[in-house]
Amino acid sequence: MMMTRTWRCGGLSARRWARSIGPPGTFAPGAMRGVSLSSMSMRRFYFSAWVWIVLAATTSARAAVRGVPIMPAGVVCAPVSAGVAVSAPTLTGGAFLGEKLNGLAILRESLEARGDVEALALAERLNDTDPLTGLPNRAFFIAHGDEALRGFADPTVALLDMNNFGAVNVGLADHHGVTKGRARADAVLAIAGAALGELAHEHGVLVVRLGGEEFAVLGPREQVLAFAGAARRALPAERVLEAAGILKGGAERRAIEAALVRLGRGEQPMGDFTYGVASTRGRTVAAALEDADAALTGAKDAGRRGGIFLADADGSRSEWVPPAAEEAALRELPLPAAAHATEYVARLEDRLTPQEREVLHETAFKDPLTSARRYDYVSVRADEWDRLYAGGGATATLLSVRNLKQINDLLGHDAGDAYLSRLGSILRGEVARARRARLDVREPVRVASKEFLLVGRDAAVVARRVAREVERTFDGGMLSKERVMRLRRESMERGLVPAGRASLIGTLRVISEPLSLPGRTADVKDALDRAFERLESKKRSEDAAPSSRAL
Repeated sequence: MMMTRTWRCGGLSARRWARSIGPPGTFAPGAMRGVSLSSMSMRRFYFSAWVWIVLAATTSARAAVRGVPIMPAGVVCAPVSAGVAVSAPTLTGGAFLGEKLNGLAILRESLEARGDVEALALAERLNDTDPLTGLPNRAFFIAHGDEALRGFADPTVALLDMNNFGAVNVGLADHHGVTKGRARADAVLAIAGAALGELAHEHGVLVVRLGGEEFAVLGPREQVLAFAGAARRALPAERVLEAAGILKGGAERRAIEAALVRLGRGEQPMGDFTYGVASTRGRTVAAALEDADAALTGAKDAGRRGGIFLADADGSRSEWVPPAAEEAALRELPLPAAAHATEYVARLEDRLTPQEREVLHETAFKDPLTSARRYDYVSVRADEWDRLYAGGGATATLLSVRNLKQINDLLGHDAGDAYLSRLGSILRGEVARARRARLDVREPVRVASKEFLLVGRDAAVVARRVAREVERTFDGGMLSKERVMRLRRESMERGLVPAGRASLIGTLRVISEPLSLPGRTADVKDALDRAFERLESKKRSEDAAPSSRAL
């Protein structure tokens, strides 16, 4: 008896895609070996795959903040056979996700009534796709994670974390300056994401970019482990860096190696992944992801980066080694080079009515963890903001979290996520209060993993209020007093921060730059770049005088 499954690409099932598009032409069978589908399901899958291939070839989900070369959006269509409810702190979505899905339902109904299938597809993909890698994003994971494991005998989640990506980021910023350095680091993640997407397609699992250098994988245990083994073989240390043009002996590579030494990580591997794997049987995906994170972090702390570590139900941890035959069959996976991508946000907006455009802007470009806007929102609004503030007086104000890495490493990513979620609430609350008081400030934008942007004539005022509220509520509000005490104690014991700086962990740096310089028109992207440059300078000053709270 044939087993049928629903395949999902982005936020739409293959069934809905099949209903909503015309004949796609031919799509070669055999791409999904090992999966048995009924003839009707196969036709629907091919229809959906065709649409996604066309979209990937002609459009991209990334609107680059700083106008730099990036990867084209990748395509991932994974079998969904469904699962365990997604909840708890690691997968924070909150009320925002329900609000977002409601807004999308309104937009979908409007577009379906008009029969604009292409606009509907673009809107769905815009909301479900990570703009850097083209993989499903965190919002997709929260909304659809409950479907990704249902029906499997041994449902499993894996967490992947790129080794020493922080040193890559710092080294490239040291070499190129913050703006170009971040763009080069983004290219590394984009290449890795494309490779992981291809391997997920081959192994019948779902891979998602959670944020930063972290990815999650969902599927049956055997297939998840096979994926992890294949990824470990295909993406050994330094391979992704070389694919991005960061070669041994080159200036970029020397800068990264210097950063690695400065960060106290010596000869550790770079650019490969460490894997934490946990079963979700009988519990939520969030609980399993916490265990996978703990296994991964524990292995890294013990100096065992690059392996595949299992978190068993009884609390024990072990390293899984692929069979010798698989280890010997090293396959060279072709890694694509970074390339210019085509923005399709403008293409979508041209097809919408003013009312539909307003709904899209209210629901799209939002980070599901903090409910702040995503960084690609800056590109969508930049021209409008430049015109609005052409007369001067406005600033781009950057808020940056101190020592977020210590929170993640010492307390676990659930604590880091809880902190960021609460920070997002504080930001939105202060902005809302400021607007009610007729102060001029735009919505907060999460422009990097721990950096947020406020734009407006009163952006700096609001940012300082946020910083004060974070400092007031961090101990006992954003994190429990017990966790904060442990965080500060272990940070000092491990030499991660000097004693005089332990109380600064979790507080915010605030940097403001005018949108327009003398003799120049307003340029929010340029102001953001200048703010990042000043932020790096401030970090270096703090490192030079670590015990001074005045910094």
